[in-house]
Amino acid sequence: MSESQRAGDAPIGVDVVEGKSYYWCTCGKSSKQPFCDGS
Repeated sequence: MSESQRAGDAPIGVDVVEGKSYYWCTCGKSSKQPFCDGS
């Protein structure tokens, strides 16, 4: 299994749309931080 990577330590402001689903990246490899891109 590959090593996980920290995405950062600072808060990230995010505008969200009501009714839309969002998936938070937990591996740190997503190019769409803070959201998961399936990496």
